[in-house]
Amino acid sequence: MRECKKCRVEILDDTRVCPLCSSVLEISGEPGTCTGYPDVKSTVRKLNFIVRLYSFLAIITEVTMIIVNYLNFHGVWWSAVSGICILYFYITLKYSLQKNKGYQTVIVVQVVGAVLLVIAADYIVGYRGWSVNYALPGAVLLLDFTIGSLMIVNASNWQSYILMQIFTALVSVVCMVLLWIGIITRPMFSLVALAVSLCMLLGTLIFGERRAKAELKRRFHV
Repeated sequence: MRECKKCRVEILDDTRVCPLCSSVLEISGEPGTCTGYPDVKSTVRKLNFIVRLYSFLAIITEVTMIIVNYLNFHGVWWSAVSGICILYFYITLKYSLQKNKGYQTVIVVQVVGAVLLVIAADYIVGYRGWSVNYALPGAVLLLDFTIGSLMIVNASNWQSYILMQIFTALVSVVCMVLLWIGIITRPMFSLVALAVSLCMLLGTLIFGERRAKAELKRRFHV
């Protein structure tokens, strides 16, 4: 069994460097004298296998759908929509699970990916604008609701969600820009999303006072 003299842990897998401090491991002469560190490689290998298996099945499925779509083409390349969905779930497996990112980052990535998927589907089946008129501001409202719920559940550390609030506020402003240049033609959802996002951010800054300011300084190093 290998041991890290610096961290005082025994490593249960066959790695040669400490996963905590990257120091070179030494052979432990007396097992049980240090805290055990779990075999992380076995979990990583399982996740890698799942991702590879999904990739293999996804490629076969998408190729089959493209062939079927080509042989029975009626003016819509619906196989492109299925391909985008398959890609979205691949990103979910690869980024959200395999990379083991923080849950805030995972939430934002999942929502952004879903919005891009819906916009792409809208263009593929014949653009009608429902993706930017409803799905985009709807996603902002969903994020606002999620942030509010997380702040209530994690009341002792509510200020850690201020970065997500800034993100939703910026996306809401982007919706206003799209409305101004004529891409968004139904303003109601976008105006509601902007109002909710700005009110949440403003409330956090006003009522949070020192804790909110300290979080901003920590995040942006100012």
